[in-house]
Amino acid sequence: MNHIQQVFIQSIMKQQQQEKQQQVKQEENGQKQNIQYLQKQQLLTIIQKCQQQQQPIQQASKCLTLIEVQNQITSYFQQMILQKQIININNVLDQQLPYFLRVMGNLIINGLENCQGDKEIVQEIISQYKSNPLKITMSCSLFQTIGLLFRSQLVYYDQCTKYLVNFLLFRDDFCDIFFNTLYIYQITHGQTFSQQIGFTQIHQMIKKTQDDVWTAFIFKMMSQQQQKMTKDIFLLQFNQYTVSMNNFFTKSNLIMDLVAQSVKQTSKLHNDEIFQEYLLIMGSFKATTQDFLKKATQVFFEESNDLDLLQFSNNIIKIHKQMNCQILFILPMLLQLESQYLDHLIQNGIQEQQPVKNSSNYYLKMIEKLKNKCVYNGEEECNCKKCLCIRRNRNSAKESQKKKREALEKIGPLQDEYDKIQKKVQSLEKENQVITTLLLDVFKHPSLEQLASQFIEPLTKIISDQEFYNIDEC
Repeated sequence: MNHIQQVFIQSIMKQQQQEKQQQVKQEENGQKQNIQYLQKQQLLTIIQKCQQQQQPIQQASKCLTLIEVQNQITSYFQQMILQKQIININNVLDQQLPYFLRVMGNLIINGLENCQGDKEIVQEIISQYKSNPLKITMSCSLFQTIGLLFRSQLVYYDQCTKYLVNFLLFRDDFCDIFFNTLYIYQITHGQTFSQQIGFTQIHQMIKKTQDDVWTAFIFKMMSQQQQKMTKDIFLLQFNQYTVSMNNFFTKSNLIMDLVAQSVKQTSKLHNDEIFQEYLLIMGSFKATTQDFLKKATQVFFEESNDLDLLQFSNNIIKIHKQMNCQILFILPMLLQLESQYLDHLIQNGIQEQQPVKNSSNYYLKMIEKLKNKCVYNGEEECNCKKCLCIRRNRNSAKESQKKKREALEKIGPLQDEYDKIQKKVQSLEKENQVITTLLLDVFKHPSLEQLASQFIEPLTKIISDQEFYNIDEC
């Protein structure tokens, strides 16, 4: 290859590299634009809900001040999102709370301080929240807007605030699930109802202050806040629950991202117990979900087509013990685990490392393996490559077993005949042994002892020949 050809090839390679780089940049820009578009759409939806809530408030009495203040906070946060302004907050709460609740509480107080409503009422609410943050409640619009603020990375409290982008409670795919399950009706003096999610309910989920907190949460989620859960609703909701959790484990999430940044020997981000717990939860979900559904459906609805919270609570304990897994509690378990990890980061400080290769990180390798495992495990409901491959292998194994059975069915009669022949041979051998023994005893008599040499050998030959002929006849 001459010099001109080398220069020509090098120029082509450079051009290809430049084209690739441009393509990557275009894809990144496209993704950013898509994210921005989705955030705008989410914000528009929240604004519409907020406007719908404000209409009855304007016609009602002054007793609805709290809801009106919540809507003003929501409007303020929405303006920050539209203007892409970062909200800097400081800690004004004395009570010890999980990290994410502390940040969220300070954010709400910041929103209150920027309200344009009655200052006396606002200050009274602020003082109540500062003295007892567990009294904080949020409307649906306010809660969704706060989630969007964190996902947009427009809140700064400290170095760990950025990890709230992927925190389970604020994720776009789980934000509505938590609100629709945890909300309670708040009644005002004007006899007006409003759906509110409070810090108390969220805190109980994290701390698991009572044994039945998670059970009640799952029952409300599966029954869609109804007093009784029917079989059809359970099957429908469990399927949606499975899809949501499968997407959670497959896509980027808080713990998985931190696993990718951790190095066991040096990083303070690393925490074996939390990573191991995450792997156990993920492995249990991937391995036993379909078996659990069959068992749960059988136990829950064995006697009737619906069940209440008490029946559900008794049965879920029984199922979890029998199957040695807690599939239905995976969502609250993950919320608790992520909260614990954020608290671990605050206590131990942050020392970030470069992302490590899969081969050098045990947890990341295991997570990648489990990500590729489908929860349906070859069931007909799923047509992914893994399930199709499992079904092909199962069908192949069934076909092989079928051929073996057919072969055994054909061999069966031949085996019976062979067994009969073996029995005849054994019977003839016994008879010949008896005859031989008798002849030997006879020729031991003194009067016949001299004739033994003339008869023993010929008789022995006759008996052996007879055995041979009998076997041939068989």
